[in-house]
Amino acid sequence: MSDSTTFGLYDSATDKSSCGVGFLTRKDGKQTHDVLTKGHQALCAVPHRGGMSSEGVGDGAGVSVDLSVEFFNRVTKSQLTLGKFGVGNFFMPNDISQHKRARELVDCVLSKRGMEVIQTRNVEVDNSVLRPAAVKYQLPILQWIFATPEGKSDSELDKLIDRALLAIEAVAYTDTSLQGLYPLSLSAKMQVLKGRLNSNEIIPYFRDLNDADHSVHTLYFHTRFSTNTDPHPSMAQPFRLMAHNGELNTDKKIGCPKRPLQGLKKTTLFAPRVSQIAVGWIKPFNREWLKMTSIW
Repeated sequence: MSDSTTFGLYDSATDKSSCGVGFLTRKDGKQTHDVLTKGHQALCAVPHRGGMSSEGVGDGAGVSVDLSVEFFNRVTKSQLTLGKFGVGNFFMPNDISQHKRARELVDCVLSKRGMEVIQTRNVEVDNSVLRPAAVKYQLPILQWIFATPEGKSDSELDKLIDRALLAIEAVAYTDTSLQGLYPLSLSAKMQVLKGRLNSNEIIPYFRDLNDADHSVHTLYFHTRFSTNTDPHPSMAQPFRLMAHNGELNTDKKIGCPKRPLQGLKKTTLFAPRVSQIAVGWIKPFNREWLKMTSIW
C-alpha cells in the first residue's frame, strides 16, 4: 500500500482503536457484592484492550459504581440513606506540603453549600497485586463522605454538587501550588476509582471493592489504550459521569468540543495541567470568574 491516506475503500480518516469497556447492572436495583465479583471477571477478560508498558504498567483503568449504603454506613458508623449523603474522591497535590490546604479547600466549598463533612479517609489499596514497577505510578486517593442538605430534589442536589465541583476545579486547575489536585468524582449517586492499572488489577487493588459489605447494583469500567497521550492516573477513565471509546484520532478530534464551547460568551474553561498539555491549549486564569464562585 502507498503512503496515501486513501486506497480503494480504505480511508485513514476513519481509523480508530477501541479501549476496553463494560457495563453491569441489576434490573431489580438491589445492591449486592456479586456485581463487583462479576465485574472483576469481566475485567479479567479484556486486558488485551488496554495498553501496557514493557514493565507491565497499565495505561490506566478504573470503575464507576453506585454508592454502597451498607459499606458507608459501616465506615461512618452512621445510618445513611441514598440521596442523603455523597462521596468525593480526589487525587491530592503533588506537593505534600499543600495537602492541608487542598483539604481546607474541599471542606470550605462543601460547607458553603450546606454539605457537612462526615468523614475524610484514605482509600486503602493493596500494592501486592501490582507489578513492582507499577507501584510508584499510583496516586493516593483521599475520600470525603458528606451529608447533603435537606429539602433538595434530585436535580437540585445534582446541580448543587456540580457547582461545588466546578468551584474546586477553578482553584485546583489554576493555582500551580495545588498542581495534582484532581477530583475523580463528587456525587450523591456514584463514585469513581481509577489509576495507572491494568484491567485485572482494579478490583483487587482497591480494598474497598473487595470488602464483602461493599454492595452495588451498577458498575461500568474502562481500560485505556491510548496512542497519542501520555499515561497518567488522571487521564485514566471513567471520568466523572462517563467513559469514551476510541483513541487514534484523539489529537485531531479533541479540538472539536473546544470550538463550540469557545462560542459561549463570558465562559472560562478550566482543565487539569496534564490534559492541557495533551490537548495543546492552556486557558488563562480568570480571577474575576473565580471571585464570582464565592469560594472564600
